[in-house]
Amino acid sequence: RLVTTLVAQQTDMDEPFMDDGEGQGQGQVNSDQRWKSTYSLQACFIFMALCFSINHGCVTAVLGLASANLGDELGGIQSGTLYILYTLSALLIATSLVHSLGAKWSLVWGLGLYCAYVASFLIAAKVESVKWPAAIIGSAIGGTAAGWLWTAQGVYFGRVADHYAVISGLSKEKSTSWLASIFASIYVGFEVVLKLASSLLYDFGSDTFVYTIFTIVAIACAVLMVFVPKEPPQLNQNQQQQQKQLSAGERLAQAAKLLTTDSRMRWISGFEIMFGMASSFLNFYINGTIIKSALGKKNIGYMAAVVPATATLLAVPYSKLTNITGKDPVMICGCFSYLIIAMIVVIVKDEKLESLKWGLVFLYIIAGNGRAVFEGTNKAMVADFFPNQKEAAFANVIITSGGASAVAFYIFPLLSKLSMALIVAICCVYGMVGIFMAFRIHRSEDRGEWEKVDRGSRQSEEYERKDSIGFVQNT
Repeated sequence: RLVTTLVAQQTDMDEPFMDDGEGQGQGQVNSDQRWKSTYSLQACFIFMALCFSINHGCVTAVLGLASANLGDELGGIQSGTLYILYTLSALLIATSLVHSLGAKWSLVWGLGLYCAYVASFLIAAKVESVKWPAAIIGSAIGGTAAGWLWTAQGVYFGRVADHYAVISGLSKEKSTSWLASIFASIYVGFEVVLKLASSLLYDFGSDTFVYTIFTIVAIACAVLMVFVPKEPPQLNQNQQQQQKQLSAGERLAQAAKLLTTDSRMRWISGFEIMFGMASSFLNFYINGTIIKSALGKKNIGYMAAVVPATATLLAVPYSKLTNITGKDPVMICGCFSYLIIAMIVVIVKDEKLESLKWGLVFLYIIAGNGRAVFEGTNKAMVADFFPNQKEAAFANVIITSGGASAVAFYIFPLLSKLSMALIVAICCVYGMVGIFMAFRIHRSEDRGEWEKVDRGSRQSEEYERKDSIGFVQNT
């Protein structure tokens, strides 16, 4: 998709941007030459995306091995700590830190600290006596860093998109869409590659060898991020001065107000909780128990890579499908995906599942369908429902999905297979009901707004008609 779109658009994008005679155009862009051509902008953005995606891919690769290598108890606590500190960091410190350091240096520090999580697996594998403290401290540092990484990436992305739109002459929407497709291709592509690598590397060495390679790669990406150009300046300086930096308390207050006052947000939260619980169940139990017993831990990465690969393949079809059917059927389809996985685990004995060997890939294809819905349709739905409250809405998404994952990793080591699967199944059913209710409320509110508009138009026409009659009579 990236290559074909580039071929189709390259001619238009590479046309030089000319001054319009009013002092606009090139004068709006920073004097730094790197921000004066579409080629330089794309090169800088791709450099950032590569460093970010490879580092993050190392984290997701070792996360999939946590329960298999650290054991259910430590693996669950470590992953839970990672998610809960990610959630708290994103809400409490991300905005102010990115505002203080800038997007580029926030990314540098974030990726650098993220390496602590990857390195904790290496230390735990090498020194058994410090296995527990290394795993917990590493996840605490990595989770805190993860909280501001995505905020910093969003700021860098937004600044580049603004300059790209001005120089290329494209609309802001087209510029954003193009750069988003580049980032998504790199991000998901390296997630697949590095999860495959987590299995392939076991052919050349032990746990220590695998974690050493991932730690070196993660550190290298953090170091290379230092050489990524600083984000371009904001084009509209007045807007930059007027923007209010919300404190952590204000962000939490806005999120809480939206959750308590808007019933759509409360219903949507069921889907976010469902995804958090289901994805944790996949990593903790399916990876750590079923696949480990059926194929060995060295093949977990091959299976885990199927999820993002499937999500990537379904992203475009689902985008087109929602234009025909609406988003709610696709959202409910995502809930069904995880419900099917949970019910299979409840009904089928582990021995029977393990006997399928590589046939278990169908579970990961189904999970990939659910992730495609969460990453694409779900986020588009939130943006559609709350166009003027996006920050508060997505803060709720972070709290509910990230919080649910953290809770799941903490409690799953204490529960039986049946209990875990039933919790996921109940969350799936609640998610489906929530989506149905949220869309029903949203459509009724839209109809109400249109009724008000129609009523106002009819009243206006009636007033104009009466005024015309009065004018004729007076004349």
